Amino acid sequence: MRITLTRILSTFLISTVLLIFWIVLRETINQNTGIVRICKRSEEFQTDLHDLAFRTHSILTKFALTHFLCYGALWGQIRLSKTLPWETDVEICVLNEEITAIEEAQIYRAFQKNGLIIQYISSDGVYTITDPTFEEGRIELYVFELNIMTQMYKRIGWKRRVLPPDCKAMKSLECFPPRLIMPPLPKKEFGGYIFPVPREGIELQKYHYELNWWKEVKPTNCF
Repeated sequence: MRITLTRILSTFLISTVLLIFWIVLRETINQNTGIVRICKRSEEFQTDLHDLAFRTHSILTKFALTHFLCYGALWGQIRLSKTLPWETDVEICVLNEEITAIEEAQIYRAFQKNGLIIQYISSDGVYTITDPTFEEGRIELYVFELNIMTQMYKRIGWKRRVLPPDCKAMKSLECFPPRLIMPPLPKKEFGGYIFPVPREGIELQKYHYELNWWKEVKPTNCF
């Protein structure tokens, strides 16, 4: 029994070491060759993702909620007039003071009526919107609110509530100035539809991508 147990443990340890070695070797090869995955979604996937984004946009419009493309979706609009080829979501920014003025149940019912599921992540201040018939794609609504002290819009979410309203020091607040979303917002093509976008073109990205807004950053080992 002792010999059998020793052999089992020995085999397990050898297998574990070999597995770890293979993972490290594979990652090293991948980093050197740049070949890990194909980061180009099919045209059908992108069409469905744009359609999901437009359905979301239509609901937000019915509630007269200010909303605009942001983050990766805004990069896609600026560069390609559609989602970036590796994206599985579309980011749209909304304003907390407008959303809280509407009964939450009304918003949830509106999405459910259109066959969509909406969920709220309170820690991040983000709504996720999905369609059960479209498993991989989703829309993310990032909620911002105006800080009276700084006169800058900042991300909400309970994990940010404890932070001082210092936009320069607290980068996770992801602040931007109100002038960039003064109504009426410009509208641009995005995947064959027309969506609202921030003012001044790329200016919002200079706040959200302070260290690299001037260059295209692809996912690691993407081709």
